[in-house]
Amino acid sequence: MGANERALVCQYGDMRSPVGSIDTAPTPILGERVRAARRERGMSQAQLAGEELTKGFISQVESGIVRPSVRSLQIIATRLGKSLDYFLGDTPLATEKRLAFHRLAADAAAERRDWPDLRDHVRAGLECAPSKRDRAALLRLLANAELAEGKHEAAFDRVAEGLSLVDPERDADEVAHLLRVRGITYGGLSQHLAAAETLEQARDAMERHEVNDPRLRARILVALGTAYRRLNRTAKAMQTFTSALDLASGAEELRLAALGYVGVAVSLYDAGELDGSLTNYRRALDLFERVADRSFELSVLHSLASIQLEREAIDEARDLAERCVALARTGHDEAMAATAEIVLARIALKRNDPAEALRIARRSEKALAEDRVQRADAFRVIGAAQDALGAYGASDRAYRRGLELLHEVGDQPDRSAMAAEYAHRLRARGEVEQAFHYLELARGR
Repeated sequence: MGANERALVCQYGDMRSPVGSIDTAPTPILGERVRAARRERGMSQAQLAGEELTKGFISQVESGIVRPSVRSLQIIATRLGKSLDYFLGDTPLATEKRLAFHRLAADAAAERRDWPDLRDHVRAGLECAPSKRDRAALLRLLANAELAEGKHEAAFDRVAEGLSLVDPERDADEVAHLLRVRGITYGGLSQHLAAAETLEQARDAMERHEVNDPRLRARILVALGTAYRRLNRTAKAMQTFTSALDLASGAEELRLAALGYVGVAVSLYDAGELDGSLTNYRRALDLFERVADRSFELSVLHSLASIQLEREAIDEARDLAERCVALARTGHDEAMAATAEIVLARIALKRNDPAEALRIARRSEKALAEDRVQRADAFRVIGAAQDALGAYGASDRAYRRGLELLHEVGDQPDRSAMAAEYAHRLRARGEVEQAFHYLELARGR
């Protein structure tokens, strides 16, 4: 299966029983075009059917006996390397069917994070004179693209317009969808209290109107747990992530379940339970590997390496970090490779090689200009290496810059950890007053 096909199957389930035909070209003409394109590609009917359809169904399409659904025709068109228009002939889709197709395709594009494709389908869908509810859904999908591209104000505008179009009583599910995007947008701006309040509204809307959508509820809870964690509400984050995991597992949503495991792992880490955190990260890694989500797979590998290092399991930490670096570079993800290299820099510190640690951390810091949290971590290693080398002024500047970055993004747990480490080093130098100040900062005072 190609990426587009996998996304469609993941989002909409098994397509072996194609239902809901569309107004395509006359059935014999469509069948002839499918047959001609298949032969042009040198494919058998079974190869064209793949896992989603059946050989018998393809035979019926080619014989003009049945008309495929939008979803089935999309699978056929993608596999044959043709556009839908090639099969639709001169007879256009009815407006509502065309809108349904573009909504379907935009949803699938959102699942695979293909933002240009999502924008194209949203634009086409909006040209079909959608109902208020359909327009709100398209705007919500567009807000996801804006958010992914760092356009927070544009995302807020899309959500606000969407909320103005829907009825909170009749369209409670869409209201919850829109509030989820708004909450995540607040989180992207480090407004974690506003994020938590908005996501609580989304959750409450589902409960109040008895919206039965475990997948949406799990997504809301994952985002809400993240907001609680950023607010240093560890117990509440744990409870929320656990609920998300239970829902996702019950709905057989592997990626959401993996995110639930990550949330539980992070919460356990914040509570100092490293073994439990490792167990949940490993469960998440297994699921991300199964759904082929490279981005999260890399993130979990990095987290596993960091925890193993904290447990003084140096060899395991090095192997995991090197695996993460190699996998990231295979996928041309230099930022993730630089993030994993920070772990290797920490390992160099553990092995009493501050010069090597400093070299690696400086390189990583330059590569992480767009990620303030990981850049702060690089400054933390730079500060520790400079301290070990006796360059105290440079060490102070690095630690303070790292703390500033974490303050900017509202990352209190990581800021507390860095402040505590810096306080320890200041106390070892005899700078007691400064050490006390940063110890108070570590305690959130």
